[in-house]
Amino acid sequence: MKKAWSVRRNEEAVSPVIATILMVAITVVLAAVLYVMVLGFGGGGSSTPAATYQKASIADGQRITIVSITEADVGWTDVTIQLTDGTSFAEWAPVTEDLDDGDPLTVAYGTDALGTLTVYCNVTDISGNGFVSGSDSFTLQCAGFLSSVTYTAVLVYEPTGERIGNGITFTG
Repeated sequence: MKKAWSVRRNEEAVSPVIATILMVAITVVLAAVLYVMVLGFGGGGSSTPAATYQKASIADGQRITIVSITEADVGWTDVTIQLTDGTSFAEWAPVTEDLDDGDPLTVAYGTDALGTLTVYCNVTDISGNGFVSGSDSFTLQCAGFLSSVTYTAVLVYEPTGERIGNGITFTG
């Protein structure tokens, strides 16, 4: 009876050099895939939350209240308050350490120039947790807001540089 298979002793498999190159290539590809997964480049990137605002007139300005925000973990350090009159910008960057003592807290963030105007800003974190949430607010005050100018106030999400919602407009 003859064997159905026979051992071929003269043929070699892959050469040792080719095998080494293949192993190194596979290792490099696996390391790159793991690197991308760990750093989140695979589609889990940062996205800008959305928010809705409500305004209320106060002496010499406006109180802007955040009615809702789509993400619960947006810290005040991740946002910049921005006010524009269409040509100039004023900006304030709240600091979480000032707003996370556990009590409702209003913190003054000083003044910034908006064209020829000097605008004063303060932030109220209702829950005192350092995160932007519904019912938190910021006030923008200036004795010189002009009734003929439309102003837009908005929060800008710093990780993406995009606006959180459409903001809110008011006239002086």
